[in-house]
Amino acid sequence: MTAVWSEPLLFLNPAEAETIDALAARIVPGDADDPGAREAGAVHYVDRALAGFLRGLQTTYQDGLRELDAHCRQHHGGRFAELDAAVQDGVCAELDRRALADGEDSLGHLFAVVREHVVEGLFCDPAYGGNRDGVGWRMVGFPGAQWAYTSEQMARDFDATTMSIVTLADLYGGSRSAG
Repeated sequence: MTAVWSEPLLFLNPAEAETIDALAARIVPGDADDPGAREAGAVHYVDRALAGFLRGLQTTYQDGLRELDAHCRQHHGGRFAELDAAVQDGVCAELDRRALADGEDSLGHLFAVVREHVVEGLFCDPAYGGNRDGVGWRMVGFPGAQWAYTSEQMARDFDATTMSIVTLADLYGGSRSAG
């Protein structure tokens, strides 16, 4: 059974989105108290990117996700998204080894591509579909899309986590804080 999405999917079907969301949860794990890529909505960034500027990778994603689920069914008894977290971690470790060992391995290649896009989705401006509530920026202490910085804020020892996070929407909407 696939998840119900809070935002419309532009390219991915619900099963594909569920698999990417499960991969995101293993690539940068998190929970409600310490959000990761799933909580940041990285899957929505990937979906929007595939519907737009990454449309050249649509076949890579569709074929690769189908192959990943077939591999997981054969070796683990279910689709990737249906497996428990420990098994998913093992599958991700296997795919990472395959990506490093042979650039021609299709599942290894898929994992490398998905990992790159999940990380982009974690740290992008929320306008692009990921980094919901600035969770990625909070993780690294980045204050977001500021118009400018004062000389005090540019000092080496300044703690940028004391600044309000500002998104592109805040800049163009006139608001000074996203959270």
